[in-house]
Amino acid sequence: MKKGIVQPNQSLLDVVITEYGTVGAALSVAMVNGIELGSVPFAGTIVNLPEVLGNEVDIQTIEYLRRDKIELGTAYTAGLSYWIVFRPVIYAVPTETGDPHVMGYYRFEMQGTADFLNINPIDVDFPGTNRLNYQTEERYILGLAPESALPESATVMSGIIIPYKLPWTVGFGYMIVWSDLSAPITTATYGDIAGNTAYVAPVTVFDNTSNTVVAHLLGDIRIELVSSTNTNATLRLIRQHPPIALTNFSEYSMEWLGVASGGVPDPSDPENPDKTLVTLNAGLHTLGLKTTYMNTAAGVIYPSSAFTMVITVE
Repeated sequence: MKKGIVQPNQSLLDVVITEYGTVGAALSVAMVNGIELGSVPFAGTIVNLPEVLGNEVDIQTIEYLRRDKIELGTAYTAGLSYWIVFRPVIYAVPTETGDPHVMGYYRFEMQGTADFLNINPIDVDFPGTNRLNYQTEERYILGLAPESALPESATVMSGIIIPYKLPWTVGFGYMIVWSDLSAPITTATYGDIAGNTAYVAPVTVFDNTSNTVVAHLLGDIRIELVSSTNTNATLRLIRQHPPIALTNFSEYSMEWLGVASGGVPDPSDPENPDKTLVTLNAGLHTLGLKTTYMNTAAGVIYPSSAFTMVITVE
């Protein structure tokens, strides 16, 4: 489902008109998101945009607003708010079927998803090698050095697709694929034409007898506006991780990154390490989350996933 981002001073109806060209789709959007028709969501809120009937869409109005760069904002709110400027989200998508034991490789693309958010266009020539590490689970546990691979072909980052072919001849366990978080430029880092940068580095686990993904490991952050003045905004950051079906990887620890690491306990839930409050001045800020996976019973620490995002307070 397509998604939109609420801009400062936008009501739900402003969002609907911007995306559909008419208020005819307002009821569908409100129902899908579970909010009232007359609501004013916080700036930065992600809104699900369902497909609607043709008579609920006005193409001419949509084109007019975009051509003249008109941003509707009829809901006045006191104080500063926030919104997400840049957050890359990618998943491994296999591009070939078969048994890697027979083929001798894994082949897939790291593809941007519908949750990939960028207000500004992606910089086509943003530098980065996009190298990935990979190793079968039993060889990783033995402490053997991982293999690594560059993209299979030249990559244009604005296309949000990175193709890989990982040669493979030894090992029998799950194939673990991850990014080296200590590299000068993390795979995969994206930059926009405004100079903002953010990266997304999931841990992907492939089946050992097929070129299929059995686990996509990456944490997440939910942001809530707590309070604001004319000079700053206090945000509640809540870190979380989708359920992990693979038992070996189901234990993890999380670490705040960027401005999130300077937060304070949430007074409403002070003993919860997965909630933190940050007070940010007007401007651009980068925050993120690193997740390290482990199997304590076996004494194994697996590779970590991580991501960053850029938000603006204004």
